[in-house]
Amino acid sequence: MVIIMKTKIMMASRKLKIPRKTNFWSTTPTPATHKKEDSIPLLIVLRDYLKIGDKEREITRLLNTNHVKVDGKIVKDRRFPLGFMDVLSIDTFDHDFIILYDNKGKLITATNPDENKGIKLLKVTKKTVINNGKLQLGFHDGKTIITDKKDIKTSDVVLMKIPDLEITDVIKMEGGNKAFITGGSHVGEIATIKSIEVKKSSGHNMVNLNDGFSTIKDYIFIIGNPRYTFKIPEKEVIINDE
Repeated sequence: MVIIMKTKIMMASRKLKIPRKTNFWSTTPTPATHKKEDSIPLLIVLRDYLKIGDKEREITRLLNTNHVKVDGKIVKDRRFPLGFMDVLSIDTFDHDFIILYDNKGKLITATNPDENKGIKLLKVTKKTVINNGKLQLGFHDGKTIITDKKDIKTSDVVLMKIPDLEITDVIKMEGGNKAFITGGSHVGEIATIKSIEVKKSSGHNMVNLNDGFSTIKDYIFIIGNPRYTFKIPEKEVIINDE
């Protein structure tokens, strides 16, 4: 027996930027990558954000054509969770989409600039030493890889080739580098790190930004250094119903 996990639209994550009265049913994200509260089911992105179809069966039909990819890999599960920095490709479109936060903390879709083609940013959230001194890195989107790069620390961000999952560069969590703010009152803003305050207590480490505000380290997602800056699109994709 197949169990279809559904959620009433009114009960869906408040980070979803969707009208609450257009469709009665949403769907529950598959527990695979991003946390439930920090993700959008693929069905919602295709139906409610991009308006590729207005019925669930239309979206299911599209997914069965193998034309939809997330981070370069074919996805058929309409419940597949998309979250911050995920790259969505649809063969019938001439550009990719990227998932970001707006300045209200809502997850949005934006056109991914051509400069970012084939690259995804991944924040290191876990680091474990395994056999032969290699490192297993865990990332904010649930991915893990094994590497022999010893200089990578938690909170650093790697430039990853997709879908190959090959690290091409590392952007460090340090002063002078640019960051995208993923939470708090400055969510959705881009700022430059001035300094990092490491707390000796159990409190959150704080990051001071050159733009005149501070936020907790957990809300900092590095996007650039003096050599390279990942291109963040300025506008979200808004598709009218008309």
